[in-house]
Parts: sequence; C-alpha cells; structure tokens
Amino acid sequence: MKKALSYDDITLVPQFSSIRSRDEADTSIKLGKFNLKVPIISANMDTITEDVMAVSLYKLGAVGALHRFMSIEQNVKQYSNVVENGCDCWVSIGVKHPEWIERFAALYDVGARNFVVDVAHGHSVLVKETVEKIHKNWSNITVMAGNISTYEAAKDLISWGVHILKVGIGPGSCCKTRVVTGHGVPMFTSIIDCFLAVDESKKDVAIVADGGIRSSGDIVKALTAGANAVMIGSLFAGTKETPGHVETSSSGKYKKFRGMASTEARLEHKMSTCSAEEGVSSVVPYKGKVEVILNELKMGIKSGMSYCNARTINEIYSHAQWCEQTHSGFIEGTPHIFGVK
Repeated sequence: MKKALSYDDITLVPQFSSIRSRDEADTSIKLGKFNLKVPIISANMDTITEDVMAVSLYKLGAVGALHRFMSIEQNVKQYSNVVENGCDCWVSIGVKHPEWIERFAALYDVGARNFVVDVAHGHSVLVKETVEKIHKNWSNITVMAGNISTYEAAKDLISWGVHILKVGIGPGSCCKTRVVTGHGVPMFTSIIDCFLAVDESKKDVAIVADGGIRSSGDIVKALTAGANAVMIGSLFAGTKETPGHVETSSSGKYKKFRGMASTEARLEHKMSTCSAEEGVSSVVPYKGKVEVILNELKMGIKSGMSYCNARTINEIYSHAQWCEQTHSGFIEGTPHIFGVK
C-alpha cells in the first residue's frame, strides 16, 4: 500500500547556503502569460476573489482568479473592471453545457485569454470534452484545469491540452470532500505524482498547488514537491479586498468565508443541492489589507529559499531536500511555549 504525505508529514533539510542576503532570493516566476513577482494566485471562491482582489493582487505582483458563481453579465463586468485598471487575471468556467460555452465566449470577447476549468473532480469526461472544445473553437488561450491529485489524471489532462494543472482534492480549509466521499490524496504526494507526469511529458506544463496552504513554509514545501505556484484561499480570507461586508460583533470585526460546495453557497447561487455537501461555511477575523499578508508570505518564501540555497523559484525543486517527520517532530517545530494539548 502506497504511503501519501501531507505538508506536515515532511520537513525540509537545511543546506549549505552561499546566499549572503535573503534579498538575493528572487521569488518571481512566469506562469502562463503572467510574469509574477511572487508565485501566488488567489482562489476562485466567492468570498475570496472578485475584481477588487484581482486588481490589488496584480498591482502587488501576484494574480487573482475570478470565481464563476455570478451571472455571465456580472462576470463580464468584473473582468472589464480589472482590465480598465490596466490589470489582468484568470477567469473561471464550469463544464455544464451550454452555460460554460456562453460564459467562455462572453469573456473571450472582452479580452480574457486565461481560463480556469473549475470543477471538484477534474479527471473526468466532462473536463476532457470541455478542454478539447476550447482548443477547437478558440485560439491564443491558456487553460488551467482541475482539480486533480494523481499521476494518471495529470497524464490525461496534459494529453487533452491543459497548460496548467490545478492540483489538490480535499485539502482546503473549507473543504470536507475527504470526509464526505472518502477520496483525496495528501498534498505533498499529490504534487509529486502530478509532477512526474509533467516531467515525463517533456511539455511546458505547470502545476498550481491548490489548498492546504497555511503558511509560507507550506508554500516552500509545495514548490519543493514540484509546484510552480500555489493557490490561496483561507490566508486571504477576511482581508479588505475580499467580497462581502465587514461585520461587527462583541468579539470584533469579521467577514464570511466558505467553500463553494457548502450548502450556503449552493443555495445563494442556486446551484444543485442534489449532491452531498462537500464544503463548510464560517467567519474569519477581519485582517486589513491583503498587501500585508502577501508581503509576509513573500518574505517567508525568501527565507525558505535561503535555507536551501535557491536563488530562484525553479531552483527550489532541485536544491531542496526533505525527509519524513513524526507527529512529535512536527509539534517540536511549532511554537510550544504555552504547551501542547
């Protein structure tokens, strides 16, 4: 039986470093048509990314992915708002026919060229048919698709013409797919297995690790496993730029955060409620500007790069070494001055 590892199951082993200053570590990377200063994409969730977040992240050197849980007219308006600010972003479509075609065409007509085929289980005939139809009918586009978690899935999506693989089934903070369905693969192993398929293909295909990121250390681990960038939801939840109002209670300010497979989200967006609920709804403390969090993550990545002697993001994969750790080892590596319960 194969063992599958999460980020917490491994630790990166410090290497000799010739880096004199962490400023020497360059966190920039090219992802599709985007030249990013930091390898981070905001999640295409209705409590994370709309036009305001997309504009802010683009100006900060990251990139947003607009969610698709709005009318096509609203979607076009939101993307147009991003472009009017001299920015760009990813846009999302589903696989429901003919709705996805209408949404794709409308967004394409106003200039969108970077599309996410966004479904819970990306290794499916519906994704195959959608991606193949996109390539048949439109040109000059970049397709990210998922979510997937296996070598076989990555191999198939690459053969269908996907340029960027969105990897991660069940690791999100608002996701309960593994609880409800019993399916999913821990993230570190998911990325490794998908990277093996990319490496064997000899094609220019990238990996975005989606879900399970709780710290800059997890980002470095994802990049070590073979990801080119990460998609973040919960770390950005509650920031000023996320959709929704800031609420106030006796315990302070907060904003809503929820998974798109939660009952609350499905009812609000009039999605089918015939399938099991695979997400949850919650609230998170108000965090202020996303710039502060993004800068903290960027500096953490730079520090991680210095420990493995990597001057570029691409060097992390080849320079970093890792080992499995016990649960006690994980606890030892976290702040424990107040004791562990």
